[in-house]
Amino acid sequence: MLKGVLLLDIQPGRADFLPEVQAYERWLGEPDVGVALDPEWAVEPGAVPGEKFGRTTGAELDGVAAYLAGLANEQRLPDKIMAYHQVAASIVRDEADLRAHPGVSVVKVVDGIGGAGAKKATWRTLMAGKPAHVLAGFKLFFDEDTRHGGALMTPDEVMALTPKPAYVVYE
Repeated sequence: MLKGVLLLDIQPGRADFLPEVQAYERWLGEPDVGVALDPEWAVEPGAVPGEKFGRTTGAELDGVAAYLAGLANEQRLPDKIMAYHQVAASIVRDEADLRAHPGVSVVKVVDGIGGAGAKKATWRTLMAGKPAHVLAGFKLFFDEDTRHGGALMTPDEVMALTPKPAYVVYE
């Protein structure tokens, strides 16, 4: 039997995260389904996703985490995974407002694009604001990271980051 976790990637556009996540409650009631939130796609009214980076707040992320914690508790589910992606410091404001919730494992995924030097610099900048209870995650892009002839970071290079990533995504 294969084991894995399905993360539903939420790119809300002009909507708020919580109602978008709640729309998937049927599937979030499964023990192996969590969410990945993409704040850079959460834009203000009138903005076009993809043309301008969106953003969110620690309080909005906390609302989703609290909702997932409630589901996990009510339905006696294993911890829900809630990953949130961040490509730049401006993407998540007031990150300290994201509190720990029993029943939810939160992962901050650094989405920096480019060569190893640029990705490591983004990592250092964004990890500085990571709440202590949040796990570290790292994302590599097969095309975008190698577009200018550079090599994709190796697994050894990724695992040498501090803090050590608990979650790694390849796209």
